[in-house]
Amino acid sequence: MTTLAKRVGGPGTLAVVTVMGGWVIIRGAEAGGKSVWRAVKAAVKKRNAACSTKGQVFDVVSDGEDGKGLTLRAGAQYRVMECDGEAILIEVLGGTNNPYFTSAQFLASVSGFSTAEKMDAV
Repeated sequence: MTTLAKRVGGPGTLAVVTVMGGWVIIRGAEAGGKSVWRAVKAAVKKRNAACSTKGQVFDVVSDGEDGKGLTLRAGAQYRVMECDGEAILIEVLGGTNNPYFTSAQFLASVSGFSTAEKMDAV
């Protein structure tokens, strides 16, 4: 401590440098913490956003298979039950093996379902 005090010009200067350094570190941590908190809050809000297509019935306009066991034929209909980002839970009307999880991309390719990219562009 004595050597450090001599380098900065005495014990009074060392005390001021220590207090100011502590203040800068604490303020920086506070600002960083606030930024992290805002980012987490925004991510949670986006994750918990309401599904805008929930309950809507869509007509299938072209045949398609998602590669996970879901096959939709032209003329069929499905109802969106829930959304979670790219994953969509649907009920194929008149189907016997409901419900199905599939992607928004697949649904957009076989029906009038809007993907998030299309909705953001509007």
